[in-house]
Amino acid sequence: MAIDRPALSTDSSTNTRTHSTRLRTHIPTTYLSLPSQWLDTYASFVRSNASQISQIESALRSLQYIIPGRFHETPITSEFLHTFLALLTAYHTHLLPSLSPPSPATRYQRFCAITSPVYRRCAAVLRTVQYTQLLCEMFAKRAGERVRWRAVVILELVKAVLRLCMGRASGGRSVIGTSVGDDKQERRVDVEAASTPDVGWDGMGNGPGEGEWRMPRTGMKLPPMPSNPGMGGETVMDFLGKRVISADEIKSAKRLVRKIASVQGQIAEIMWILRPVVYALALQRCQGYKRDWRPWALGFAMEVASRQLAKKDIREGVAGGVRGLSGVEREELKRRGWGMVWWGMRGAFYENVTRQWIQGFAGKLKGKPLLDMVGVIVEDYDYLWDDYYFSTATS
Repeated sequence: MAIDRPALSTDSSTNTRTHSTRLRTHIPTTYLSLPSQWLDTYASFVRSNASQISQIESALRSLQYIIPGRFHETPITSEFLHTFLALLTAYHTHLLPSLSPPSPATRYQRFCAITSPVYRRCAAVLRTVQYTQLLCEMFAKRAGERVRWRAVVILELVKAVLRLCMGRASGGRSVIGTSVGDDKQERRVDVEAASTPDVGWDGMGNGPGEGEWRMPRTGMKLPPMPSNPGMGGETVMDFLGKRVISADEIKSAKRLVRKIASVQGQIAEIMWILRPVVYALALQRCQGYKRDWRPWALGFAMEVASRQLAKKDIREGVAGGVRGLSGVEREELKRRGWGMVWWGMRGAFYENVTRQWIQGFAGKLKGKPLLDMVGVIVEDYDYLWDDYYFSTATS
């Protein structure tokens, strides 16, 4: 027993020193949990003050029309405010509960985000890059043209990799595009639904909102029938036509976007995803001469080839062709089609053709009442179209 006591004493002293060292280097968990507590507090504040938050965002958004001409770095300041409001709107839309039925496109994206964590993370990063890409280009341009084009190529490459990962995570489906306008539209509908007064059935139906009837079991509200039909108001047929359930609304979210099974369809999707990277690389190589038609012709040719292959795949693989697609797929096809119009504002086409027409149009508006303001706005956008790549980017 006498031999074992020193060993026990040594172990206890060692444990005491180790414990004291851990105490000195230990970081209280309350400090680490503060950021999450602040976010939870802010989230609860936003949810309880949805209408006030929207009014504050609108007031901040109006500052973008006051900033020009008042600061030395006006483009960067205005774009920083625009980027900040875009990110804030997206975050608030994520926090606020959806009080109105989501659109089919929103329902599909939520389904992909729930079923695949990879899709959810890639979609969040992609949207953040889309909101901040022009601001990043402005900061990179201050370091020189070489740094600017390197930043443009890296950003386009990052977006292409994210889209490829999203397509793979969704099971080989097309990547559905979104923009900040979708956030504002969805929030506007939700706030309007939240601000609708909760009125029960009074049996009379007089006055706006007084004819609503709440179902006692489900709590859902039936809207009132239109007043004064046939006398300048909404007719009964128009009223009922707006409330007809479409095929996309009863389809499962997984069936709203089809899988691309054919090789030509997959080539078309990959070509559409990689075309901005190829175009940016071509511009980087010819950055000293803006009137060079080669980068523009290469990018536009990839866009046209991708669209033609996609249409051929739809004709051969979908019963009924374009009419057999879901509403989500038709809207995406239409969005990509309108995106081709922006090639008239890019590269050599803009330098050789469009710019002269825009400058002539703005010059004719100068000196005329009210129209002079339109000319000034056109000249401000002409500065962005001429100097920055991402000002005309559609994806």
